[in-house]
Amino acid sequence: MPKLDISPTKLDVQLSIGEKIAAFHGDLSVPAAGITGAEVLPARWWMNLGLRVPGTGLPGVIIAGTYIWRKDRAFVCWKRGEQALQVNLTGQRYSRLVIGVKDAETWAETINAYLAGC
Repeated sequence: MPKLDISPTKLDVQLSIGEKIAAFHGDLSVPAAGITGAEVLPARWWMNLGLRVPGTGLPGVIIAGTYIWRKDRAFVCWKRGEQALQVNLTGQRYSRLVIGVKDAETWAETINAYLAGC
């Protein structure tokens, strides 16, 4: 499961070695100014991700990597048993991050509270 760390200036997403291999990507760091909000995704959220370039995908089991569809570019790192947290971005390489966490509701509230405090 990716490890999230938030501060008033940035959000860091630290991936394990296996997650880095599956996603073909390293750790991420997003400035707080580039975050527009966070939300919990409903079940079967992966149905409209688009084209995986590159990454690993077995829907409902593991989804990791970069997904593109029209103007949407998402970084995803999620495994079965985790809740999907979506972090919406602006002016960044990705338009959103979808991260698997244990308590997505708490993380969404925490990220949104940091944004409100900025």
